Amino acid sequence: MKLEKKSIYILITYLIVYLLPSILNSFFKLTHPEIFNIQIVDYLAGACILCYLAFHDMPTNLPEKRRRSVGQNLIWGILGFIFVIVLQTIILRLTIQSGGNASSQNTTDLLSIVKNYPIYALIIIIGAPIMEEIVFRKVLFGNLANLLSFINPKVAQILTALISSGLFALAHSDGHFILYGAIGLWFCWLYHHTGRIQTSMMAHILMNSLVVLPILGL
Repeated sequence: MKLEKKSIYILITYLIVYLLPSILNSFFKLTHPEIFNIQIVDYLAGACILCYLAFHDMPTNLPEKRRRSVGQNLIWGILGFIFVIVLQTIILRLTIQSGGNASSQNTTDLLSIVKNYPIYALIIIIGAPIMEEIVFRKVLFGNLANLLSFINPKVAQILTALISSGLFALAHSDGHFILYGAIGLWFCWLYHHTGRIQTSMMAHILMNSLVVLPILGL
C-alpha cells in the first residue's frame, strides 16, 4: 500500500508543480521575467520534493528487483545518452524523408527563452528531466507494473512501458509523438536494465544539455 500511496503523492505533487505558474499568472498577471523566475524555483523545488518522495522509504518495484552497480549505472547512463541521440537522428531523418517536419516548436520556444534568459536552462537541464523520470519512468512504468503484476510481471512491464511512453509523448505534444514515444521506451529500458532510475535520469539530463548548452556558448 505504501508504494501506491507514495506514487499518488508524487503524481499530485507533479501536477501542482506543473500548474502552479499558470495559476499564479492568472491571478497576478505576471511579467515574463516574473513567470520565468517562478518556474525556475517551482521546478527545482519540485524536483527536490519528488526526489525525497521517490527515494525516501520507497519500496522497490519490479524494475528495481535487480540493481546494477553504481559504476555500471554510470556506463549505461552515458551509453543511453549516446543511443538516444542516434535514435533521434534516425527518426527525424525518416520523418523528413516521409515529407514530415523535423522541427519541434516546443524545443524552439524553450531555446528562445534560454537565449534571452539563460538561467531558465536550469529547468530544462535539471528540473524537468528529474521530475519526468520520476513520474513517467519510476511511477507510471515501474510502480504501475507492480499493480498489474498479477497479470504477469513481464507483460505488466511491457504494458506500463507503453502507457508511460505514450503519456510522455502526449506531454511533449508538438507533432512528434513517435519520436517522444521511442525516447520514452528507451528510457524505460534503461531503467529496467539497470534497476536504477538514476540511469535514465543521467541520459535524459545529458540529452537536454546537448541541446541547451550550445545556446549558452558552452
